[in-house]
Amino acid sequence: MNKIFFSIVTFLLICLQIYSQNGKIISEADFSLQAFDTLYQRVSDGEGNLKTNYNYLAAVEMKVFFYESDGLKVKGYMAYPKDTSEKLPVIIYNRGGNREFGNLNEYKMTFIIAKAASWGYVVLASQYRGNDGGEGMEEFGGSDVNDVLNLVDVAKNIPFADEKNIGLYGWSRGGMMTYLALMKSNQFKAAAVGGAVTNLKEMDDKRGGEMGVYVYSELMPGYEKNKDSVMKIRSAIYHVDKLPKTTPMLLLHGTSDWRVIPEQSIKMVLELQKYKVPYRLIMFEGGDHGLSEFKQEVNDQVKAWFDKFLKNNQPLPNLEPHGR
Repeated sequence: MNKIFFSIVTFLLICLQIYSQNGKIISEADFSLQAFDTLYQRVSDGEGNLKTNYNYLAAVEMKVFFYESDGLKVKGYMAYPKDTSEKLPVIIYNRGGNREFGNLNEYKMTFIIAKAASWGYVVLASQYRGNDGGEGMEEFGGSDVNDVLNLVDVAKNIPFADEKNIGLYGWSRGGMMTYLALMKSNQFKAAAVGGAVTNLKEMDDKRGGEMGVYVYSELMPGYEKNKDSVMKIRSAIYHVDKLPKTTPMLLLHGTSDWRVIPEQSIKMVLELQKYKVPYRLIMFEGGDHGLSEFKQEVNDQVKAWFDKFLKNNQPLPNLEPHGR
């Protein structure tokens, strides 16, 4: 009976995969700043006008939506310029944290997603499965990486999005998700990561084992039985040979980052150098995990990187030793 039962379950799961439509937008709703009193007071002057620093918000549309990913309903965020008369390149933003910690919210929509959209991009972001009304359970770099990749199919369903011109942008755990997505696909034309996790075991050791207890053991299937292999498969430092050499990477990290130590990016670029994956590393002196002291410079660097490869179609750098 057990064999018959499991056979039926397996068959149903296969059918679900066959008939699911990854990237299908199930529902969407407008995102209104006025619905969030504290946020609205921060960005407006009290008379219904945006403060100068936030004028970019008047030029973008913002939406929340649910989309299909591996047969699951997953929540996403979207922003794009109001002028959609031409095809726009796409940035997929990957959030950090886990579960409700670091989740997408009105502040990330306003200050990260909408800001990037104001540069002339369609910006898509996933809350990852199992969060904020989404189905399933996130796996901290397991099957939930598909929630990132399936945003490409969301882009294909947006008439003004240039689905052949997509970049990835992730911070912290979102940087880890960016690396893992790149290990699975070479379709992205550029990537940027900040304070990115590249070695889960090292991160756990430096944090006194708290990541293993409160995150890995609760979210990563098989962790308790085989900790090393489950962490290693999610640690990009061991898989740089799988990263595409056609996706130039911008790495940003603060030298005073306590949450994800700066050595994670320093060691990562040594591997990128070894395998000739194009990259640029910028270490911000005294910068914290979110590089809060360098927000404008971070935005300038990220915008310039994506503009270079997604808008201006600059050629990949020559990685062979050359010059006098």
